[in-house]
Amino acid sequence: MTAIGDSSLTGLLGGTSSGAAAENTATQNMLNQQDFFSLMIAQFQNQDPFKPMESGEFLGQIAQFSTVDGIHSLNTAFGDLQTQLTSDQALQASALIDRDVLIPTSTVRYDGTGEVSGRVDVPLGADRVTVEVVDGSGQTVRSYSAAGAALDAQFEFSWDGRDAEGNAMPAADYTVRVRAGQGDAEVALVPELAGRVSAVRMDASGLLLEVAGFGDVPFSSISRIA
Repeated sequence: MTAIGDSSLTGLLGGTSSGAAAENTATQNMLNQQDFFSLMIAQFQNQDPFKPMESGEFLGQIAQFSTVDGIHSLNTAFGDLQTQLTSDQALQASALIDRDVLIPTSTVRYDGTGEVSGRVDVPLGADRVTVEVVDGSGQTVRSYSAAGAALDAQFEFSWDGRDAEGNAMPAADYTVRVRAGQGDAEVALVPELAGRVSAVRMDASGLLLEVAGFGDVPFSSISRIA
């Protein structure tokens, strides 16, 4: 029976001198498939002839290594796929610059110019819808409504930045409150407000759109592209 010396076993397991060990990376220190089979051959050569290892034990070791190696390869493939999908998504999102999108939210930053527009899906059976633009103090500065035959499945509205008397409102954060009713019952709804995309960027959370009046908005939050 051939014995393996300490130096051979150390080389097999990737051992190095203290000076060279500092230069090894985590990848270099991992056992690969060739190392596994070398260790398995060493087990064959050094097994007790009176108590040989069962062939099933070797097959089990091979199966375990193959499973772990397969999972590692699968994780690598999924990582590459995710990187590719993220790059493709960013490239497609760049086409959204200077386009209007709809965002499900009740708060908007009005810059003192232009208008704030949006829409709301009217619940089935509702006989009226009311939209109120509310300032930071809780005062309603403008309201819109529809009822009866004038009520469609979607109610669209547009605020020109003025109050009910025609006075221009200052740049500030405003809340758009929407209520739909049927008889004596009412329910609050979240509108979809429109904003223009000015930039697209990536961060650790994913793809973000910089939308006028709303700041950074996750791409997944966009409900419609105009």
